[in-house]
Amino acid sequence: MKEFIQYLLYFHAFSGGIALLSGLLAIVTKKGSKNHMLSGEIYFYGMLSVIVTGIFVATYRENIFLQTIAVFSFYMAFTGKRVLRNKKEIITTPLDWGFNVVSLLVGFFMLYLVIVNIGRIGFAGAMPMLLIFGALLTWMALQDAKTMWQKKWVKNDWLYVHISRMGGSFIATSTAFILTNIHFDPAWIMWLTPTIIGTPLMISATRKWKQKLGDSKKKLRSVKPN
Repeated sequence: MKEFIQYLLYFHAFSGGIALLSGLLAIVTKKGSKNHMLSGEIYFYGMLSVIVTGIFVATYRENIFLQTIAVFSFYMAFTGKRVLRNKKEIITTPLDWGFNVVSLLVGFFMLYLVIVNIGRIGFAGAMPMLLIFGALLTWMALQDAKTMWQKKWVKNDWLYVHISRMGGSFIATSTAFILTNIHFDPAWIMWLTPTIIGTPLMISATRKWKQKLGDSKKKLRSVKPN
C-alpha cells in the first residue's frame, strides 16, 4: 500500500505541476483565444487529478486538513469552468447541485473543526487556514446555491465569476507549490504571499473587463426556475 501511495504522490506532484504551468499560460494568453481555452482545459483536468490523488493520499495519512483544502481548491476550478455555460441563462444540472452540497458540507465541517479545537490549541497550526478557507468555501457554496435556485441572470456576470474562481484556484495551487518546495519562517508569509499578489491582479482584471464591457451598472433579468 505504501508503494501505491508513493506512486500517487508522484502523480499528484506531476498533475500539480501541469496545472501550475497551464494555469499560468491561461493567464498570460489572450482571453477567448484557442490557446487560452486549451490551457484552461488542461488546467481544469490537472486540478481534477490533483484533488483525486490528494484525497487518496490525505485519507491514507488521516490528514483531514489536506482533504478539505483539496475540495476547496477544486470547487473554485469546477465552478469557474461550469459558469462558462451561463452566458445567456443560468444552467444547472444534478452534478452542479451535488458538488455544491458536498462543498457546503465540507465548508461547515472546516468551521466545525475550528470551533471544537480553538479552545484547546487556539489559533495554532492549521486553525487559521481552516477558518479562512472554511468561511470562503461556505460563502461561495451558499452564493452559488442562491444563484442556481433563483436563476437570476446578470449580463456578463459569468465572466467575472470565471475570473475570480479560476484565479482563486490558481492562487491555491501556487500556495500548495510554494509550501511544498520552500520552507520559510514564519510559515504564514508563504501562505499569504500568493494571495497578496494574486488578489489585486484579479480585481484589476475584473475592473478592466467591466469598463471594457460597460458594466458599471448591472441589469438583472429574472428567469423563472424550471
